[in-house]
Amino acid sequence: MIRKSITLNDHIKPVVHPDSLDELREAWKLLGFAHEQPVIVIVGGAGGMDEEGVARVQSFFEKHLIPFALKKNAAIIEGGTDSGVMAAIGRARSLTGGNFPLVGVLARDVEMIMTMLEPHHTHFIFCPGSNWGDESEWIAAAASALSGSHPSIAIMINGGQIAWEDARLNIEYGRPVLIAEGSGRTADVIATTSTGKMLDRQALSLLRTGKIHIANFFKEPEGFIEKLNDLMK
Repeated sequence: MIRKSITLNDHIKPVVHPDSLDELREAWKLLGFAHEQPVIVIVGGAGGMDEEGVARVQSFFEKHLIPFALKKNAAIIEGGTDSGVMAAIGRARSLTGGNFPLVGVLARDVEMIMTMLEPHHTHFIFCPGSNWGDESEWIAAAASALSGSHPSIAIMINGGQIAWEDARLNIEYGRPVLIAEGSGRTADVIATTSTGKMLDRQALSLLRTGKIHIANFFKEPEGFIEKLNDLMK
């Protein structure tokens, strides 16, 4: 496994290049994480989100999610590119001065990937793969390797086709998935299916695991955080 560093916005970011999932515990140590800690995984919308949607999500992150993560001493892990929910959490961290690890996990051989990094992330894990979605299991596995016996949760906001696999894999790794109802696309398909107003087979398959939970952070941000807190106890 290779440990390197990159410079973004004049800040040096530690980077590791693991080659197998069983190297992830060592990868965290090489990145400077000496102890296990709680983890919040964010999955969902990237290029398919418009700027208004990203801004709304960023506002929620600034006002609610980041204070919660700091209170829980949680690291946040997601896909690390400068788009959608990943851009929103990076910008929110910068604007609030939130002192928590923000870790991007990316498939290292995606074309032009080094030009797509969100600059406010603190660490990066570059996993094997050349296609979008190749990082999905690495995100779920990396969260488990860091959290260990501590609580972890995945939050789905918006999302396209890859979000289905992200949800399935986080459930497979034993993690509850909190769906942000009202955020659009995949998240809303799952939320609407849960009420019986839609019948989507992929959504039904996820809902039957008992690991899917639903709350609306646009309408009731405090309630969303309360649900998040309950799931991370």
